[in-house]
Amino acid sequence: MGILTHGLILGPDLTPWESLVRRTAEAALGASAKQIHRELRKFSRAAKLLSSKRPRLINTHPREWVGLFDGELCATDKSFNGLVRKLKAKGFSPKETIIRFIDTSERKLIL
Repeated sequence: MGILTHGLILGPDLTPWESLVRRTAEAALGASAKQIHRELRKFSRAAKLLSSKRPRLINTHPREWVGLFDGELCATDKSFNGLVRKLKAKGFSPKETIIRFIDTSERKLIL
């Protein structure tokens, strides 16, 4: 069990200062470290899908906006605003969704 310090229960390895820093960070970020980790994993899966499936997306959704959430394609539309409306109608938050325009042209950058 944790240590009781001034009404706060701390984990066995947390000093009062570390506990304060953790609570302050979680309050500022609006989520716990575990929640942030979970959301980053979802984002990572969606980003990998976007990267690995780009050729297929070019064939199936050329010049369209796509929304990906948790590694899944969840909505497409010809316009950005239309995609956002579809995402919201399906219960997906545009803020938590990877949104990308599928451009069919391959741009080459010379660095």
